[in-house]
Amino acid sequence: MQTQIFKSKRVLITGINGFVGSNLAKKLKTLGSDVYGISKSVKNKDKVLKADILDFRKVDEFIKKSKIEICFHLAGESLVETGQSNPYKTYKVNIEGALNILESARKNNLERVIISSTSHVYGKNKVPYFEGYTPRPSRPYETSKSCADLIAQSYVTTFNLPVLIPRFVNIYGPGDLNFNRLIPKTIQSVLSGKRPTMWGGNVIRDYLFVDDAINAYLLLGSIRLEKIGENKIFNFVSNLDIMV
Repeated sequence: MQTQIFKSKRVLITGINGFVGSNLAKKLKTLGSDVYGISKSVKNKDKVLKADILDFRKVDEFIKKSKIEICFHLAGESLVETGQSNPYKTYKVNIEGALNILESARKNNLERVIISSTSHVYGKNKVPYFEGYTPRPSRPYETSKSCADLIAQSYVTTFNLPVLIPRFVNIYGPGDLNFNRLIPKTIQSVLSGKRPTMWGGNVIRDYLFVDDAINAYLLLGSIRLEKIGENKIFNFVSNLDIMV
């Protein structure tokens, strides 16, 4: 991995205060990057814009003013449960948010854009999932991500924008404080002296440690585009046999 490419690069992370975004920011800083962020919840942090990703004017002005070169777009609704309870918000944030980043990247000639996606877009396809599968989403969360993927790919083919789309399985690790997720919820139960509870059904899920996810982002941010040809979508998993 050519991590030296990040030295002195002006890198934007949307959703920088989130579980994965904060870990990615820490790593990039150790590599010498000039890290910027966009977040709805931020107080007195240098180089971090407090704004909604849906506010195109603010997002675009920040990208232009900060002279961003590489963008990792992680902001959005990330829970299946949120999609079930608030589908309108999930569609709007995940689709329009990605569109705002892509359009600003096009206008400001960014060197590379990485649009975070999910293995959930494959839906009821046969496992293991492969990048060439046609997405078969059903619920609002994965459908919204699939729509964002298609929009991103259209920016590649129409405007030659250098966009890459990682599709991750479930990510876990230190710093994940969302107790609706299985692993944080289980740890919280154990520490509270309560019996852990599981969701019903017999589905087997694959989990990827956060450090491995960060390495995946860095790989896509640094790989020479001529090496990957027409490939724009990449699956990142722990176990190929149960990539769900």
